[in-house]
Amino acid sequence: MEYSEDSTQSDQFDIQGWEELMELVFAYTAAAHNFGFTHKMNNRFTALSMNASFLKQALAQHDYDKAAAKAVQVSDSINNLVKFSQDLMSTDLIPTENQQIEFPTMITAILGKLLMLPTFNGVELEQNLSTEVLQTTANPGIVWIFLYTFLKHARRYSIKGPLLLSTTFNQQQNQYIIKTDVDQILQSPSLEPEDAALAFPSLGEMPVRYLARVIRNVSSQFELIHRADRPLTLELRINL
Repeated sequence: MEYSEDSTQSDQFDIQGWEELMELVFAYTAAAHNFGFTHKMNNRFTALSMNASFLKQALAQHDYDKAAAKAVQVSDSINNLVKFSQDLMSTDLIPTENQQIEFPTMITAILGKLLMLPTFNGVELEQNLSTEVLQTTANPGIVWIFLYTFLKHARRYSIKGPLLLSTTFNQQQNQYIIKTDVDQILQSPSLEPEDAALAFPSLGEMPVRYLARVIRNVSSQFELIHRADRPLTLELRINL
């Protein structure tokens, strides 16, 4: 079959279009989730408020039997809120399958794919990876999301020099450590430093503090270390 130059280009997978579509899907999904979350929370707080009001009235009327019954309902309402908040922290949708992975080969492969995405066009990344080959069984998705989040997060800053990525092996702790840093931040985003780590600044970008909590829930093998005063200085520690 023969292809003209135009038909060949049109048949190519539109990575940028796909990414824009995914961000749109993410936006609608997040909005729908927020509406659903607000509705459920309103229902639970309304029930708690009503039961607390009835409890107050019963106590004012010295109707202690009714007050005891309402106190039970208040306790049930609080327990429902606690359970609801715990359900929101569920990581059931995140793949947790462990695989045999090898460092630093895996990191090089991931970065090669990430830096080809239109999102990271023009990103200058200086890599100083330990040449020691180490193998372990772990969840590769955590390494993927860590590197993606760092690159996505770093795009919002004006920095001096390239982004810095290095790895070390802590033999005493038997940990492989992936480190990120920059030479100097010239200009930070408009958010205040204490807010920058918590807000969702752009589609597809997760706040580092939230990511650390998610990683902790997904696998005890990984730990994400971050500092509010150095938002691009991160460590992903992997127990081998």
